[in-house]
Formats: sequence, C-alpha cells, structure tokens
Amino acid sequence: MSTSLVSLASLVNAFNPVTPQLRVAAIIARNNQILLVEHRKRGQHYWVLPGGRLEGLETLDVALRRELMEELSLEARVGPLVIVSEMLAPDRHVVNLMFHAEIGEGAEPRLDRADPVLAGWQWVSTDQLPRLDFRPPIADAVREVIAERFAGPVKVLGDTWRS
Repeated sequence: MSTSLVSLASLVNAFNPVTPQLRVAAIIARNNQILLVEHRKRGQHYWVLPGGRLEGLETLDVALRRELMEELSLEARVGPLVIVSEMLAPDRHVVNLMFHAEIGEGAEPRLDRADPVLAGWQWVSTDQLPRLDFRPPIADAVREVIAERFAGPVKVLGDTWRS
C-alpha cells in the first residue's frame, strides 16, 4: 500500500473513530417468558437479552456460549439466528445478532457478581416487554419470533437507536 493511501486511511479514522462492534445475544424462552439480564451502566438501569461482544477469533456460537457461561453460569445450545438489528448512536455502532438458545429444563442462572454492570436477571413474560426499558427496543420482533417458534425468516430490523 502506498504511503499516501496509508495517510488517507489514518486521516479518515481520525475523523470517524467509531469501529462497529458485534454483539451476540440469546433469546431463551420458557413458558411464555424469556430470560433477561438487568444492566446498570452510565447511571442507567435497563434490561437486555443475555450475551455480549465477540472476542478475538471466536465464532458467533462460541462467543454466545462463553457469554452465557460468564454472565449467568449457563450452558446452552445455540440455535438459529432469528433477529439482526443495529444501533447507530453518535458515539458507537453495534450490530446485534440474536439467536434462539436453549438451556436445560432445570437450569437456573447464577449471576456473575464480579461484573459491576450485571445487576440481576429475571424470567419476564413477553407481554411485559413493551413496559420495560428493554434494549435494543425490539419487543415486537422478539414476540414474533417466539410466536413463530423460531422457524420464520431472520428479522432484519435496521437501526434501533433512540436518544
């Protein structure tokens, strides 16, 4: 690569330092409820699907299983990709890949108390999702994929960011 192209690439990165990040998450359903994790960060409390960011040379499946084990001490079988969304905030760009996942019938989550972001977990009725601060705000899509028994086409939602 020529020096001028390297300099141009450096200049572009200097003005646009946001690097897109991939986040994998699990939709774990049980008796019309899904497993959610409460996050506390930047002075806010909100609910998310369990999961997290990819690390290094992980596959999506490996990353999601690692995140479920780290956050909740859960072993899971990762199923199909069911929802894709993006969050294009002024300071970050996150691509969310949500998979159907299953845990054993008697498996109970155990929260990683060493992680200051993790505030709790709860089985939540899908009817309650619209009333929660659920991020990204994809309650309708989650309810649809559950109603389809995770057999429908992947739902691509686009940018879900809200200020």
